[in-house]
Amino acid sequence: MIKNEELKKMTQEQLAVKAEELRRDLFQLRLRIATSPVKSFSSDQKKMKRTIARVLTHMNRN
Repeated sequence: MIKNEELKKMTQEQLAVKAEELRRDLFQLRLRIATSPVKSFSSDQKKMKRTIARVLTHMNRN
């Protein structure tokens, strides 16, 4: 989880890289959810989506 203070200190390029990194992590999480017999990752998926949305929001504000 990234704090808002950390996001405010990042440049546009850093935010773009972070968003792409989080998207890759979300994809990997979705693969684990699909292949795992235990479906306990749904809350992690929700947190990851919200974090991506926060990063994109900070990108659009600048």
